[in-house]
Amino acid sequence: MNQGATKSVSQTTIQRTLLRLGLRSRRLVRASMLTTVHRRPRLEFARQYSSWTSTEWRQVAFSDESRFMLHRTDGRWRKTSERSHPATIAGTVQAEGGSIMVWGMFSWPSLGSLIIVEGTMDQYKYASVLADHVHPYMCIVFPQDDGIFQQDNARCHTAASVRAWLEEHQDEFPVLPWPANSPDLNLIEHL
Repeated sequence: MNQGATKSVSQTTIQRTLLRLGLRSRRLVRASMLTTVHRRPRLEFARQYSSWTSTEWRQVAFSDESRFMLHRTDGRWRKTSERSHPATIAGTVQAEGGSIMVWGMFSWPSLGSLIIVEGTMDQYKYASVLADHVHPYMCIVFPQDDGIFQQDNARCHTAASVRAWLEEHQDEFPVLPWPANSPDLNLIEHL
């Protein structure tokens, strides 16, 4: 933007130009680094399901859990001289002030419950979620046993006891095979 050493451009002009060009201050999107080991299953997944129509995807119930922090700080724009300005200070508390973990699911026809998880999700809590929430949801929303359950590959989802429970119920609702490190493919991540 600056055409040479003799012409100066104000910070305001630069910011206005950036805004006019559609550029905004944004935090970086965090994503898992994909290795060749991760890329291959993602490509296979894409090839296997690329021919699915919206009708077929409407049979999938997407699920995930997430932790929300009470005092998580986000980035702020400020001048160097405004370091101590109250609007640019983020207070800290021990242990980040607490958090809550929730699990939820949805499909085209219906939202599932949003479940509060005490502590961290483990295989035993997840097995309870499957029995108490996923199973009834799938039976009610997909009464012809034509629903497909989606879950990621979190450790609690792949525990032997959880896999055994899901295998017992695969006639009612199969599990969509999911490539590792692929949260971007899960529709629930975009809500």
